[in-house]
Amino acid sequence: MTITDDAIILSRESWRESDKRVCFYTRSHGKVHAVAVGAHKIRSKLSGHLEPLREVKVMFASGRRSFKIAQAVTNRSFLTTAIAIEQVRRMGTIVRFVERATEERERDTELFTLLQRSLASLSAAGGLRDVQIASGVALHTLAARLGIAPRLSQCVVCSRADELRFFSAEHGGMVCRTCRVEGSVLPIDRAPEALERYLIAHLQWLHMV
Repeated sequence: MTITDDAIILSRESWRESDKRVCFYTRSHGKVHAVAVGAHKIRSKLSGHLEPLREVKVMFASGRRSFKIAQAVTNRSFLTTAIAIEQVRRMGTIVRFVERATEERERDTELFTLLQRSLASLSAAGGLRDVQIASGVALHTLAARLGIAPRLSQCVVCSRADELRFFSAEHGGMVCRTCRVEGSVLPIDRAPEALERYLIAHLQWLHMV
């Protein structure tokens, strides 16, 4: 049996002597791990299409223990020639988050679309500030879809809705000027960095990191 789907490559790793094990997030089947047999060989036609941060059309074949990659063709790469290191780092955080926060073969077409748009937005971002904003929006949107978004509309300590100037990764949300504790919060202009810390801490709590 074979399955064809659109997919975004989240990660890959060497597998046995000459194979690669690739993690995809697919449109119709959710997260899928599959093995590319012989992908490490010089003449492998698959290898160039199995790099992380690519969107591909992939065909899976059912194996005895896992899916095997029968075919993969690149639709687009989110790594453009003009892309900056910071964009790559933040895209890496996004795909790593999705990989660790999702279960195998649980379909979520909306999450696929959000991931697709998030990576495209980061790929197209211009300066550092645009990259930071795109990253923050992407992480919060994806986290909200997965049910682990931080609390942003009220102080996580006292519940007041004004003077929200700081973000606490420890408490998972915004903190007002009165409740902030020096050294444990970041100012709002560093919100993307703070959100990243929160999500990583959350995954550690779930024993995913």
